Amino acid sequence: MTNEDHSEDTNFTELMTGVKRISDDRINVYHDRAKKIALPRAKTGVSEPSLDFVNISYDQQTKISDSQFDSGIQKKLERKIRRGQLAIGDHLDLHGYTQKEAIAALEEFLHRAVTAELKLLVIIHGKGNRSGSKAVLRPLVRYWLSRQSSVLGWCPAQPKHGGSGASYVYLRV
Repeated sequence: MTNEDHSEDTNFTELMTGVKRISDDRINVYHDRAKKIALPRAKTGVSEPSLDFVNISYDQQTKISDSQFDSGIQKKLERKIRRGQLAIGDHLDLHGYTQKEAIAALEEFLHRAVTAELKLLVIIHGKGNRSGSKAVLRPLVRYWLSRQSSVLGWCPAQPKHGGSGASYVYLRV
């Protein structure tokens, strides 16, 4: 060992006075982060038949937008849903149904779809052209979808699947 090496060692030890040696050389960078708590998910996401949706005023039903997606859905996936590029698991046609019949059919349909772990559904509700002055089922279906915990989003279907007279429904599985 040369004289120069010895002086570097002593300079280093002088500089390190008052410094404690760490017993563990690993640093936990995650200790300050809040832990995410998983919320319990319902098994089916469908409750008892809720025919009280029929009693909701038309103004309340029409306040729901044409499409709605959960903020957790990636934009790329949302774009594929809107373009009809995903495989459709099942469809339900509500033409000719009354409001009460439509709600009962929707609840049964959604229950079956969640049980079968389907992701994308098509609900054909019609445009409302033959129902007089205003559409009946389209706003009712959208209002009902907005209240379901198992539904992550919906939007109008592409023309090949019914256009504005049908809706794509994306489910949580």
